Amino acid sequence: MKKTYLILSLVLSLTVWAPLSAQSFLMPDYVQQPDSQHIVLIVLSEKWADVREISGEVVKYNLRLYPEMELVSTRVSLPFLSNLPVLYVHYFSNKVEAMEYYHRLYKEKPDFMQMNIVESVWVFSKGNLNTLLLEESIKRYIPFFQKHYLTPG
Repeated sequence: MKKTYLILSLVLSLTVWAPLSAQSFLMPDYVQQPDSQHIVLIVLSEKWADVREISGEVVKYNLRLYPEMELVSTRVSLPFLSNLPVLYVHYFSNKVEAMEYYHRLYKEKPDFMQMNIVESVWVFSKGNLNTLLLEESIKRYIPFFQKHYLTPG
């Protein structure tokens, strides 16, 4: 009787535990949040980057071209993206503002965007950035970014 009770308890506990544990390992999906605050991440090339100098150039660029937005640029450690600190430019009121900034960087090519100093630039809603930080990988975000940020329409 004790053996049957033990086996039944084990089966019941696994039945309850298994769905919960599987659920806890699933990452949230990236979602479109065009009206929420957005962030731009600038990933510097490890070959060229003098992080302090480039960070200063980004601040000057923001003050010169976006004084009314009062953008803040900070360095953050995201080792899954780069061994160097990543430049975190925030806050844009929405996706449109962040994407205008993104496209202007690539169109006007300020000094810090030349000579392969910058490896990549990413735009995130705050919610999607939280998902990235939980996941610690950009791999799933790349197709989402291409579809919802870079594809016209």
